[in-house]
Amino acid sequence: MGKAKILSVLLSALMLGCGMSVAQRLVRPSALKPGDTVAIISPASACKAKYITGACGVLRDWGYVPVVWKHALGKHGSFAGTIDERKSDLVDVITDPSVKAILCSRGGYGSVQELCEMDLALFARHPKWLIGYSDITAMHGAITSQGVMSIHGPMGEHLTKFAGADSCSMALRNILSGKMPHYKVAADSRNRMGKASGLLLGGNLALLNSFTASPIDMLSNYDDCDVILFVEDVGESLERLNRLFYTLRVNGTFDRIKGLIVGSFSDVKYTDDFPHVYDMVKSIVDAYDFPVAYGFPVGHTDDNYPMVEGARVTLTVNENGTELEF
Repeated sequence: MGKAKILSVLLSALMLGCGMSVAQRLVRPSALKPGDTVAIISPASACKAKYITGACGVLRDWGYVPVVWKHALGKHGSFAGTIDERKSDLVDVITDPSVKAILCSRGGYGSVQELCEMDLALFARHPKWLIGYSDITAMHGAITSQGVMSIHGPMGEHLTKFAGADSCSMALRNILSGKMPHYKVAADSRNRMGKASGLLLGGNLALLNSFTASPIDMLSNYDDCDVILFVEDVGESLERLNRLFYTLRVNGTFDRIKGLIVGSFSDVKYTDDFPHVYDMVKSIVDAYDFPVAYGFPVGHTDDNYPMVEGARVTLTVNENGTELEF
């Protein structure tokens, strides 16, 4: 048996002995240093120039060098560019060795379009932080499926609005510089107490459901892991949210996860069935015994804590509130 084969067998045996698969060992991108380049792209909907300009100012204040990529300020219908243009930008920033992190200007819709046209293994060959949320959930699914962590967090509008000085922006800055967060959130009367550890995965609920059983379905790709799931959404009706949560029940997601973080569900179109979306969620997950934290500040609100997709975390829910420790 050759040396390479022996090494492979030993590595496999070691990982099995640890009870940990390759999927559970996600790569954490390198921390940024002062003077590092952060590329700004628009992989989905077109972005207002003022939000890209504002984000550039914040990144400069943080000591980084922002570079607005070729089509970031473009417009093609409601998108920032054609699929080929947006794919070109994405591939460029992933493979360019001078780029140390990628900030998505905004979400909207369309990120999955270029993902269908590119080699997802590029994310694994060139691990670097990618930041965004909402429609960028598709990107997070693609990146984590390749074994790399990413940041579900504030984008151009948020950084511009708060000049990078609010607690969410500062948490993002800390993550980029190598300091992982430890969040503490006030208690919600609907919380279910408990403590669990696992890989943090999640994002926009509609997007997570849309990619079920696909190569960018992070929940299926990690169904052999202990997962702490977080979800958020915006502008959905209570009826549709009910269907989306029941999809997680019927597809076995709730049977596999070790904890649930319920973020912001803003601009909900209510029916008479439940006074609040959290009451609806509680009616669905009461059949399980994992800890549940409601009202966690993540989603389409000013309080949008950055979450590191694929990081190992400990979720503690007790009478004092919720703690999420990375």
